[in-house]
Amino acid sequence: GLEKETYRVLVILRSDGTSLYATKDLPLAIKKFQEWQIDKSIYVIDVRQSLYLKQVFKLLEMMGFKQGVDCYHLSYEIVNLPGNVTISSREGMIVMFDDLIQEATKRALWIVEDKNPSLSVSQKNDVAEMVALGALKYPMLAVDNNKVATFDWERALDFEGQAAPYIQYAHVRANSILSKAGTIPLPVPSNYELEVQEISLLDQISRFPDEVARSAENYKPLTIANYAYDLAKAFSEFYQHCPVLKAEKDVRSLRLRLTAATKQTLANSLRLLGIMSPEVM
Repeated sequence: GLEKETYRVLVILRSDGTSLYATKDLPLAIKKFQEWQIDKSIYVIDVRQSLYLKQVFKLLEMMGFKQGVDCYHLSYEIVNLPGNVTISSREGMIVMFDDLIQEATKRALWIVEDKNPSLSVSQKNDVAEMVALGALKYPMLAVDNNKVATFDWERALDFEGQAAPYIQYAHVRANSILSKAGTIPLPVPSNYELEVQEISLLDQISRFPDEVARSAENYKPLTIANYAYDLAKAFSEFYQHCPVLKAEKDVRSLRLRLTAATKQTLANSLRLLGIMSPEVM
């Protein structure tokens, strides 16, 4: 690696004695492990800094600091606007976060008012904020961090496709069923033969622990993002083909518990993505 110039040249200090990024990053890396006793240091930095961080980590090893191998660069790519327009301060293409969240909340409020006009003003505002933040976060997390993400309003606020509102709406549907039922029945033995949609939903729920572990092991939040969408889709199929509240007693009991398990798993998945789960919408 060193012979083939994999690491090239890393300047630590300028000839006039002024510092560079490496001047501070090297002692900071050592300080984090020695004083804060961390097991691993993950650098969430632009993919364009890959060579620089590779140099820093290697230099730590060469200095005899063994924990250099426990430093990891979790790189990420840029976010584009539709039409392959790159957000760049140098080019004057800047999107301010305050403007973005205000626009997202405004658009989400329109949708909430259309879907459920009976909600109070405060409820509409609370739900709109949850939907807006989810719509902004999910498109960034549902794409591999090393690939360019394209943000599009229509897709971000889609209640029918792979987007946070679709997943949140599945959570709302599950909560609505449980609210109407009043209580969740205790588990009882049943000889009821499961429908295909119930088996599929059970299978999705059972995968949650493994998906979380795989996401953590690979530093890939998109694993959870994809899982949450697949679970919401499986619940939608179940919702359409398997009546819950009007089913016979034993079947109703089983489906209510399945609905409750789905709601909890959806909420857990969204929480791991930093997205809130509304009770109504």
